[in-house]
Amino acid sequence: MKSRKNCDGTFRLMIVTVAIVTQLILFAYIALLLRHYAFFAYAFLEVFGLLIVFYIIDRNKTSAYTVAWSIIILIMPVFGGLVYLMWGRSATNTKKSKHIRKILVESLRKFKHDPKLRLALQEQYPDCNKVSVYLENEGFPLYKNTKCTYYPLGENHFKAMIEDLKRARKFIFLEYYILSKGFLWDEIYEILREKAAQGVEVRLMYDDFGSIMTAPDQLHKTLKDDHIQVYRFNPVHCKLSRLFINYRNHQKVAVIDGNVGYTGGTNLADEYANIYEKHGHWKDTAIRLEGEAVYSLTVTFLQMWETESNSSEDYEKYSVTGTYVQDETEGFYQPFNDGPVNHPHNPAEATYRQIIYSAREYVYITTPYLVVEDNMTDALCLAAKSGVDVRIITPKIWDHWYVHMVTRSNYGRLLKNGVRIYEYTPGYIHAKTIISDDNHAVTGSINMDYRSFFLHFENGVWICGAPVLQEIRHDIESLFPISEEITLEQWKNRPVHSKIIQFVLKLLIPLL
Repeated sequence: MKSRKNCDGTFRLMIVTVAIVTQLILFAYIALLLRHYAFFAYAFLEVFGLLIVFYIIDRNKTSAYTVAWSIIILIMPVFGGLVYLMWGRSATNTKKSKHIRKILVESLRKFKHDPKLRLALQEQYPDCNKVSVYLENEGFPLYKNTKCTYYPLGENHFKAMIEDLKRARKFIFLEYYILSKGFLWDEIYEILREKAAQGVEVRLMYDDFGSIMTAPDQLHKTLKDDHIQVYRFNPVHCKLSRLFINYRNHQKVAVIDGNVGYTGGTNLADEYANIYEKHGHWKDTAIRLEGEAVYSLTVTFLQMWETESNSSEDYEKYSVTGTYVQDETEGFYQPFNDGPVNHPHNPAEATYRQIIYSAREYVYITTPYLVVEDNMTDALCLAAKSGVDVRIITPKIWDHWYVHMVTRSNYGRLLKNGVRIYEYTPGYIHAKTIISDDNHAVTGSINMDYRSFFLHFENGVWICGAPVLQEIRHDIESLFPISEEITLEQWKNRPVHSKIIQFVLKLLIPLL
């Protein structure tokens, strides 16, 4: 597939931008007219704006979101109130969200839960059992008979995944936030095209907003001509009246024949495999599952596929057919997913907090963003003050300056309470992992930020008691010597203008 400038994505983004700006100008003009020529109507709308603030505070328990919208509405009551009614209301009550929630609920019922595994986990890892019980109560089953391979770099991951794609005989499912033209996509596309020609069922889903400027032009037509099924998740040019730019599909899933599955932080773009340097050396990670736990990744993919195709899938048709039997020492696996339609039940955020609260010796976290609410900060600080070795690695080189500013603004309270923070100096760290006490970890698409915990569809795998945990720990520990540890004194002495910008952005970050 030839890599050309994405004119289609540029045009659609321009149309969306013009439409949004036009609506904002219209709202401002209405507010100005009312203020000058309809005093009583303007006064009524100001009172109405105040009532909206009360409504937001009552309905939204997420404090950062509440504060951000309250500030906008109180500063600009009429304009802010109109903008909130148009774009700020929760997505959980929309027709599309209800449709997605129905699909998620019905698909979770297709899982089979093994009470014997629950007892085995409880006996072997009693300190970790409550995390697994919580995830199971949210509908996600526990597995054994699964082999896990850890890839400390994206290039290692894609090398293995490409070989598995070449061996596909029945089906290939790929789901990513970013799909970008380049060497990596060209190689994968050729394999997908060949496999589809051989009769393998090939499906691809990518997020429209995440890929709007990077996906090749005419991608849909090209893939359909090659008999490859494809969907863009939640096209940004649809439903502009609700502006669902926030509610994106950030999941990363690859499933081959139902027996092999991949997830992690990597997207289908050259920088994730260090084919070219976008922000210095790109540090990302992924895992390969082989065995029973792959079925949960398959279900995760089919859930999102149904939301766009409006079709009903036969999940059993894509179940595991292999017979991998693991050694008793190979641990337990529990893949799960999360999304904005779940709110206020957010498995990703709750699982992270439970791991932190249950830690006895250490908690290591790698994340490209550190934009967390008070309850997560409380958990990290409490663990550190209780003698747990809490360390977080974030990037030294950023991709989005405003998010990086907020990330750094969050260092202060953590440092004061004993959390150690490192910035990865060779380049950009995009890995998303939390590990504790050599007993359990979560890795997948989940960032330690507001968007991942509340606004995006995400997925991860909870791993308990598996040998791969030692590899994950050693990989993270190898990063400390090549990263810069941030001290409290450094943080306090940052420039005044940075403090001001960080303060403002921190208030508004849920809306950015």
